[in-house]
Amino acid sequence: MAILILATPGAMAQSCSQQAAQLQDRQTEAQQTADARLALVDEVEAAGDAWEDVEVHRLASADHAAVADEAKVKYETLKSELLSKEQSLQTLVVSLNQEVAAYNQRCVTD
Repeated sequence: MAILILATPGAMAQSCSQQAAQLQDRQTEAQQTADARLALVDEVEAAGDAWEDVEVHRLASADHAAVADEAKVKYETLKSELLSKEQSLQTLVVSLNQEVAAYNQRCVTD
């Protein structure tokens, strides 16, 4: 038993340092995902504005209607991508918060 007790602190320290490094990597991943989401927000807003600009001319001709339809599809596609990115980010953040809490409980001492 004495050997197990003596070996445990070293193993925990190594595990904690590995866990800290993984947390840093996960935080970087979360920040990159948040940045990508923010860029996508700008794209969605621009696509929405473009669609609104051409939608007002829909009834002018079949060509105008086709342009409006294309703009709407682009806008809807980008909105869907944004929703997916948002859900991924939320899942990542929840998981990261759980990992940080586990790390704090196990590795951080007062």
